[in-house]
Amino acid sequence: MSDDLDDADLNRYARQLILKGMDEAGQQKILKSKLLIVGAGGLGAPLLLYLAAAGLGDITIIDGDQIEPSNLNRQICFSDGDSGKPKASTAAAMAQKLNPRISINAIDAWLNEKNAPSLIKKNTIIADASDRPEMRDLINRLCHKNGKVMVFGGASRLEGQIATFRSGLDADAPCFACLFPDLTATSQLPRCSETGILGAITGIIGTAMALEILKQCLLPATPFGENLTSKLLLYDGTDNFMRVIRINKNRTCAVCGIGI
Repeated sequence: MSDDLDDADLNRYARQLILKGMDEAGQQKILKSKLLIVGAGGLGAPLLLYLAAAGLGDITIIDGDQIEPSNLNRQICFSDGDSGKPKASTAAAMAQKLNPRISINAIDAWLNEKNAPSLIKKNTIIADASDRPEMRDLINRLCHKNGKVMVFGGASRLEGQIATFRSGLDADAPCFACLFPDLTATSQLPRCSETGILGAITGIIGTAMALEILKQCLLPATPFGENLTSKLLLYDGTDNFMRVIRINKNRTCAVCGIGI
């Protein structure tokens, strides 16, 4: 990709470029970023669309599921009549229509031990928009091993959370396992198919994940304020309560602990 934005880029991203602290060099950082989105559901859908619109230049989205009518209250990449279609390629096609000037790749399969190493290695930021603890464990381990940024999001009922982990880039930074060391316990938690979820909550969390990823793309510059590295954002839609807490590194963590 050229180091210069052409007239079409300047027009498309004009409202971003005039933000305080933002410039063409910042937009180029976004355009040259490489992102893997794991999950094309309630979080992955708004995340994909807003990052495509913002011009994140190389996006891969992976999901092995098919669209069901019950997805439509929150998974905004899909339309009535899409039932039975693969989620990843259907979402990617919509995002590509939104911004044909970027590269969007779809993988209609589950992330697993076989395909994850190469996918994570070739991307700089990994967005965990899945709802499977074993998948999050895999992402975390490989992000730590390969020095990649992991942006995690989760949502259920009227609540959501976001956190960013850079343990593979900073020896003092925590990883996902420092926050959730017992994945067997989280695997027993009820899923949204059992507890329900309001679609607007996934929109809030997915869009906030998109903002966090843009901040990570622009590092070390921080034109949009503080990011969520080593922090956990908690949101409760019941009373619109939000807070951010710091995540401490677990020195005995099985993934990133000192001496492991």
